[in-house]
Amino acid sequence: MPRCPGSVELPLQLREAICIKASTGCKLSELAADLQCPLRTIQDIVRRGNQRGHNENMPRTGRPRKLNQRAIRHTHIIVEHDRRQSLSNITYSLNLGLSSPVTAPTIRSLLKTQFDMSHRVAAKKPFINAKQRKERLKWARERLGWTMEEWKRVIWMDESSVEVGKESRACKVWRRSGERYDKKCVVPTFRSGRTSLMVWGCISYGKRGPLMQIPSNTRNGVDYVNLIMARPLWNFYAEHLEEMGILLVMEDGAPVHRCKYARKFCSQNSMDTIPHPAQSPDLNPIEHVWKQLKILVNERPSRPKNLQELWVALQEEWLKIDISFINALIESMPSRVCEVYNAKGGPMRY
Repeated sequence: MPRCPGSVELPLQLREAICIKASTGCKLSELAADLQCPLRTIQDIVRRGNQRGHNENMPRTGRPRKLNQRAIRHTHIIVEHDRRQSLSNITYSLNLGLSSPVTAPTIRSLLKTQFDMSHRVAAKKPFINAKQRKERLKWARERLGWTMEEWKRVIWMDESSVEVGKESRACKVWRRSGERYDKKCVVPTFRSGRTSLMVWGCISYGKRGPLMQIPSNTRNGVDYVNLIMARPLWNFYAEHLEEMGILLVMEDGAPVHRCKYARKFCSQNSMDTIPHPAQSPDLNPIEHVWKQLKILVNERPSRPKNLQELWVALQEEWLKIDISFINALIESMPSRVCEVYNAKGGPMRY
């Protein structure tokens, strides 16, 4: 039974074997000589085994904590005061009141084990004031009981701005050392980065509506009604109305949607709309469609370099958006309404 090299403590199996041999009458001095360890060690193993009835280690106290309960509470107060603090700042603030300073890894471990807190990228959400929070809560409360059949009767529409040369997500490339600025490994930017294209689109359950370009010189209410509401939206609405019987149009609070000319058009054509609470892109599934559309454009082998190429790319990629993806977004509406209601009108995960 050779002893494990470099081991401070004999393995459990070896301790059990020593006790078994000692119980059969084997001399402890011979065991110590065979294992090349002190006789006192063999005697202690046999004595503890006989007293406890087993050879397993007993629970140990371990190293004393460097932070008492008062310091732990103080740490929690520091973090709750400002969640954006860096770990080094939290450690510095805590050490000001400690006689024995602690390190940043100790604070990181404490926050994780005691409060389940980790340092992560903050989610970006539109700012919601008290009035807007109240409107969101009211909107969600009124639609808590809606079934999927009711959500399927909604046409979701919105406008989006797409910039030339703007990457909508972080871009990663495979490169070797020294290739950081190789033309194959850089993301080009353009002086025309603020040159943008405004587009309008709509979706409904099981259908992808038309995609329209909104010229920069036609952005008032009258132009919007003549270009969008009286043409692509009305055609999509009328076609869908024949199948569903009852339809609702979801539109946000943009000025062109709320103008008298737009209200008059809806009234004359019996087009029912759903009011959309302010600062609530999370309550319109088409926002995710816009994100997916921009991703598809960015993944094209040849990136658009001007507005004409961008418009062609947008039309082609719009037709590639899967209907099942659109349906899944609309099917999430009951969950979205519940989350807004539970958050009392505050931000949610969508």
